[in-house]
Amino acid sequence: MFFEVEPREYHSAIVDVTDRCNLRCQHCYYYREEHESQELSKEELLDGIRLLRDRHHIQHMSWAGGEPLLRRDVIEEGAELFPRNVLNTNGMFPLPRLSRTNVYVSIDGPPEIHDQIRGQGTYERVIQNVREGACDLVIFCSTVNKLNEPHLDAMIAGLSRLKNTALIFAFFTPLKSYHRVERYPHSETQRHRMPFTLEERDPVIHRVLELKEKYPGYILNPSRALELMLSENAAACTRNCNMTERSLTLDVRLNRRLPCVVGSDVDCNLCGCFFPFMTVASREKDPETLEFFARGIH
Repeated sequence: MFFEVEPREYHSAIVDVTDRCNLRCQHCYYYREEHESQELSKEELLDGIRLLRDRHHIQHMSWAGGEPLLRRDVIEEGAELFPRNVLNTNGMFPLPRLSRTNVYVSIDGPPEIHDQIRGQGTYERVIQNVREGACDLVIFCSTVNKLNEPHLDAMIAGLSRLKNTALIFAFFTPLKSYHRVERYPHSETQRHRMPFTLEERDPVIHRVLELKEKYPGYILNPSRALELMLSENAAACTRNCNMTERSLTLDVRLNRRLPCVVGSDVDCNLCGCFFPFMTVASREKDPETLEFFARGIH
């Protein structure tokens, strides 16, 4: 388990509740390496999380994986430990209603594109669970890549009809290098068919900004944070990313994963996570970004 001799204060943490998943999505960072399950028992995991919470004054926990709802009992008990939580799920299981918890559900295009990336029939299952869930708000999280970027308009047209939903975009973040994984055949797709260069990403960002105007209030990415992702601004933001200072990123054994959840081989120069860009926008006192954080939906 992660240990600092002189423990610092971390505002937030992200923990992999499990290293198992019921899907093998083409852009998944978790299955870029072969592994057998090394997850802790519920008691070991929650006891360790309580210890880290108290030692580092963690106020906000993100529950991730793998698919965290494979361990629904851990999520239901763990969410009671923090003032704010985020549950990151692929949406294939019934969505829980948890106090002080925002539910992020992965979605990667209109039905045919989502199913191409995540598996046949997954889109319909996700939408059914969102419709039947008791959440006050479901935030769809879409990872934009070259496979799905031509279909963003169609995706939003469908999702925006669903009550009590919103959408946030991230962009696919590649690794510096790839190797063949026997049980995960998508490494070549990730290497050659998904990543954008920063310049290739620019027109997609401009289209997202246009979609924000077309669907007012539905896309949660602040405009300034999107502008900071443009090629002329991105490097300055990613060079100064403070993820390691602000947040503990923990694997299933509660060891620290650096520099972020993607792991040590991540190509930070092509980072598509919204975190470093929202952080800079927040430092600039951008009103829309400050409102995003004030609403506690991160």
